[in-house]
Amino acid sequence: MSDSTYRVAIIGAGRIGGLLEDEQPSNTFRKPHGHFAAYSAIEQTEVVAVAGRSPGRLQMFTERFGITNTYLDYREMIEQEKPDIVSVTTQATHRAEPIVFAAEHGVRGIYAEKALCASLAEADRIAAACKANGVAFNFGAERRYHDGYVRLRQAIVRGDIGEPQFAFTFWCTDLMKHHSHSFDTMAMLLGDPAPVWVEGRLVESGDPLDPGDARMGPREGTEFTQRPLPIPTYDPLGKRFVPPGDLELAEPMMGFARVGYADGTESMFVPRLGAAEFEVHGREGRVLAWDDGRDFRVRRKAKSGAGYEEETIWPRGESPTVVIIREIIRELESGERTSGHIDHTLQVAEAEFAVAHSHLQGGARISLPLEDRSLYIPGH
Repeated sequence: MSDSTYRVAIIGAGRIGGLLEDEQPSNTFRKPHGHFAAYSAIEQTEVVAVAGRSPGRLQMFTERFGITNTYLDYREMIEQEKPDIVSVTTQATHRAEPIVFAAEHGVRGIYAEKALCASLAEADRIAAACKANGVAFNFGAERRYHDGYVRLRQAIVRGDIGEPQFAFTFWCTDLMKHHSHSFDTMAMLLGDPAPVWVEGRLVESGDPLDPGDARMGPREGTEFTQRPLPIPTYDPLGKRFVPPGDLELAEPMMGFARVGYADGTESMFVPRLGAAEFEVHGREGRVLAWDDGRDFRVRRKAKSGAGYEEETIWPRGESPTVVIIREIIRELESGERTSGHIDHTLQVAEAEFAVAHSHLQGGARISLPLEDRSLYIPGH
């Protein structure tokens, strides 16, 4: 292992940037979860600066983590501090510009939270900037790096469930912010095949799945208050989803959706209320991640040929956030690409936006890649 110390800067002084660390029990497998705490747990990295739009949030970072080198302008921070690695933890609608700026101004590694951005045109700019500048990129859909999900993938590769055929997500949630996890997890478990078609529907206002005022938006201000986040409307002339009221974000919720991949496998997304759950079904068994990652199992045909046998997996090792950072360091030092590199991330974004395109065409099957890259979804 290298003895190098990598200078790190964080763009986005919010919860995932670091302030959620005290919200979780100390014994949870996911800790350290926030970016600041994860970098602090790795000897090779040092956070040298944090940038954010809110002076109050920056002050909270100073009080919680002791960092006094803060900026209201991320551009100034990058130019002054010349970090090796940058975390971009802003809301998705504000994520593309910092990523592109960092890639074009000497940053060698970028850790971007999800969703990636607000349009496929932005995603294309991000991919082009990262590739042109040789940036080691990793994506914050953390289940890809979680030991429980990694070992489910290993079981599939070993052939424990036979040839995989269908993957399932059971979750009723936001298309961009939370279903970024789902699309990425499904792809990872299946071996990251290229998506070739998508069909799906979004939840519309008044639908049985419309949560009304029960769905809350992001935590705002220094008090982390939340306001209801109603289902957004769509502006066909502007090709954009429109935030309700005086809100900044327009985050659709996803109904039922399907993704077909180049290798013939398929993912299905079922809008079931409750904790997120994932399954992959093969010809001889299935792998399961139930109750939002609290229950991992491999169920396969018994060697005797009669019935099934089941293995329970208990996650071990480092938290997903730490693993994401270590993968960036690994690429910087060895050239081995990260698990969530920009090509995989672009496929995830393509499938997400294709669901919205399908919905706007009455649920029709949409072929990928999409020609229209302009649809704008200002998610969080």
